[in-house]
Amino acid sequence: MRKADELWRAVGEAAGPAGEMTPLLEKVRDAAWTVADGDVAGLSADELYEAVLPVAFAAADEKRRRAYEAIDAG
Repeated sequence: MRKADELWRAVGEAAGPAGEMTPLLEKVRDAAWTVADGDVAGLSADELYEAVLPVAFAAADEKRRRAYEAIDAG
């Protein structure tokens, strides 16, 4: 199993069923620079750490993998 797949599984376990954190996690995955205070209001530091960190790592790992594939294809 790829490391990114493991991270996405951890994200699912941390976030639980699709719900109130889904928009935040999608924003972290796709456009983290747009996350604002309102996006994280009401969430504890532990909730953020357990859900957001795996998403950020998985997104970075996916971008790294694509970059290596592009280099190898060139």
